[in-house]
Amino acid sequence: MRQVTAGPSTRGTSARGNGRWIWGVSGLVTLVVLAVLGARLILNAGMPTVQGNVSAMPTSTVTITQPVTSLSVQSYGAPIQITTGSGPYVTVAEAVSFSGDTPPAVTAQVTGGQLTLAAPECAQSGCSVGFTVTVPTRVPVTAASSGGDIIISGAAGASLDSGGGAVRATGITGSLGVTSEGGPVLLNGVAGANVDSGGGVVQAAGIYGQFTVSSEGDPVTIKGLTGALHADTGGGNLIAEGVSASTAAVTTEGGDARLGFATAPDTVQVDTGGGAADLSVPGGPYALTADDGGGGPELISIATNPAATRSINVSTNGGALRISAGAVSGGKAAGGKGVGGTAVRTAPQKPPAPPKPGTPPQPVTPPKP
Repeated sequence: MRQVTAGPSTRGTSARGNGRWIWGVSGLVTLVVLAVLGARLILNAGMPTVQGNVSAMPTSTVTITQPVTSLSVQSYGAPIQITTGSGPYVTVAEAVSFSGDTPPAVTAQVTGGQLTLAAPECAQSGCSVGFTVTVPTRVPVTAASSGGDIIISGAAGASLDSGGGAVRATGITGSLGVTSEGGPVLLNGVAGANVDSGGGVVQAAGIYGQFTVSSEGDPVTIKGLTGALHADTGGGNLIAEGVSASTAAVTTEGGDARLGFATAPDTVQVDTGGGAADLSVPGGPYALTADDGGGGPELISIATNPAATRSINVSTNGGALRISAGAVSGGKAAGGKGVGGTAVRTAPQKPPAPPKPGTPPQPVTPPKP
């Protein structure tokens, strides 16, 4: 193991849906997200994008003993993995892949407390550097992989750009920003996040802060959220369960939206643009505005009051619409008569079609005694 104790270090190292009812399909969507993300993380690991004849050199490990207060790392197409350790130092394992006979120089430079890991030559030539880094828990991270996967856990905040690679972030204690440009994103146990997947699927669990997400057509699933929710799926489905957010604003642009609140929200706005909407909200009453555009089936069974301080505004533009309060203790189930100020509204049912001319009457079987 080599130690870097002062000043910059430069070396040549190397090697290496429209209007569908969706409240029965969350397991399928979750399975697809996990399968896609798992496949990307496994298949892309150690597979940098390099053209031509590829050479690889044995991985080298470096220990940075200078004080490091932040980390910036760029891999040029190779995977990046960052974890936290209990020690005061940063350790770096580098794996360089390159075309030609000469490996690029890899830099590990500390300036003003920021450690920069990069190989500037790879910005213009066919090479890449995979990094596996262990940092102290207090260190925030900036990482760009240009197509490589990024896996990060335990950092004190992170700004990640995978350039099409998959991103998996867990246990991030500070602010988290993710841009994946089509790569799938998996988050677990983070203190809020701002995610733009650029068309990749997004799955988030245990988000204890504000969550802003844009997926540009792919599905978003959320399980457990305590901060405000702002979501635009661009046509993809959204399924959110265990939401304790005080405010939620969701736009799906044709995708279905299902939101299950664990606590009564203050303000909810949902616009599906043709997709189905299914909301479950406890408590009440709510000042409710619900518009299905006259096209979809509608079922509303929550306590409402125009003067209520809590509000729900849902528009589906033709998609099915359902807003429920869940089980009502001591009353009738949703879909029956209103209980205790609960408003129940269902779309009128079409009468049965008359029999065609000349069609003989069908026999009626009497009920068994």
